[in-house]
Amino acid sequence: MSLRLTALLLPLFLPAHSASVPEMWDWTVRDFEVVMRTHGEISFAPYVHGDRPKSDFFPGYRSDFHTYVDFFSWKGLISSWLIANTTLIERPDSTVFRLDKIRYTLTPGYRYEFDKWLISGLLLRECMLTVRREGQLGSAWWNSFQIGAGSKGAYHLFLVEEYKNRRLSFRHSFDAQINVGAFLYGEESVWLAQNHLYRYEEFALLRYHVGRHGNWGLFLDLPQHLWVNADNSLEHKVSLTLNLFLLGRVNIASLFYTYHLYDSNIHDNEDGLGLFGFKIVF
Repeated sequence: MSLRLTALLLPLFLPAHSASVPEMWDWTVRDFEVVMRTHGEISFAPYVHGDRPKSDFFPGYRSDFHTYVDFFSWKGLISSWLIANTTLIERPDSTVFRLDKIRYTLTPGYRYEFDKWLISGLLLRECMLTVRREGQLGSAWWNSFQIGAGSKGAYHLFLVEEYKNRRLSFRHSFDAQINVGAFLYGEESVWLAQNHLYRYEEFALLRYHVGRHGNWGLFLDLPQHLWVNADNSLEHKVSLTLNLFLLGRVNIASLFYTYHLYDSNIHDNEDGLGLFGFKIVF
């Protein structure tokens, strides 16, 4: 009896089930795309004024590079990797130049794009390698989870696209982003952390588009970064950057001046220093 009942009922379920599997598969793969696109920024600048900050760094030169590699896109969610490097070169009186620090970042991330703004997140892996520094415990590294949101013009990828396509009027307009993060901590190890006391962070950017004329333009950046340590003490960094840019076919070339209004960070202190340099946003 049970076999006969099963034989009668089975055809009723099979068509619906077999039809739902392809529908589910189609929905899953419908908007999947292999992107393989890079975008980022590279800059080089000498320190043009300012005294030695708290870290006893002899102001010399600074080179920054960071790029995002977008791998996959699925229903608006984009998977990417951030690769970044900062090199600090001292200019002491005794020698022409001397390598001071190398900072590198390698981390997976994501972003979800809307019409005018986006949300993003990273699992940050960052390391600060010191060179010839007496009295320090050695290199520092940390891992943190970060999440943030902002208007598209506050991110270099969309800054290039929007200026290039002339979709928006940038005269007297603003863009902004804000991000928060939590650090992983515990017993010091190669994989977790070493030589830092960070627990939480907040960093933001306010961008003011002054105006443009033809392919030339001017915008002002006001970034700030706040770190909360294990003992609830704070480290804070605020700077101001003026960018004069020339728009090319695929990127932006810019002369910039940065002044660090305040900086109490112990790992990369630039308090009171000013830089004048060149960068390319791509």
